[in-house]
Amino acid sequence: MDERLRQLTAQARILGLMHDQSLPPTVRAILRQADAEARPLSDDELGTICSASNVNAENLQRLQSKTPQIVTSAKSQLLRKDPGLVLTGGALYPEPRAEACWRDCWHFLRVTIYAVAAGRPDFTHPPGVKGLRDLYLELGVPISSMAQAVGFLKADAISDYTSYASPSDTSLLGEALLHLEKMIQQLNQRSSSGAEVLL
Repeated sequence: MDERLRQLTAQARILGLMHDQSLPPTVRAILRQADAEARPLSDDELGTICSASNVNAENLQRLQSKTPQIVTSAKSQLLRKDPGLVLTGGALYPEPRAEACWRDCWHFLRVTIYAVAAGRPDFTHPPGVKGLRDLYLELGVPISSMAQAVGFLKADAISDYTSYASPSDTSLLGEALLHLEKMIQQLNQRSSSGAEVLL
């Protein structure tokens, strides 16, 4: 990875909850470390964060464990809708570009789960969102396709969570995923005045 891409990647951190002074310092510290390591929350971390927000930690852990399946389902739905994306000349060709897209979907759901645990559905950080847009423009990632993938991700995650979570926790997940979806759509709007639709 060249230096410019390395810098853009470092700037493209969309989670802003560690800057939310209304959250307990312990919660912010956990979120800062987990996001820096780009990993799911541990059971203990979920328990600590959820105890401050009154979100059910066990149910959220159940959703978090299903992240790979939810991302795979979103991928399958996107490719059924537009199979040309991964063919030669498609927006997600060659394979490493497609894999980066699915990996980003995994990270999007990861930070959304952080937000639900903290009880803060508006979780993004404007400088990080700008960094993400700049990174995607540099890489030529197709925003419209990514937005569709996030839409499928949202529908599948909510459908799964609804089957065992409380209405209030499900509503919180829906708000957080809608916030994420709108963020992606805004990236598309901001870049549409340029060359192509890029995420």
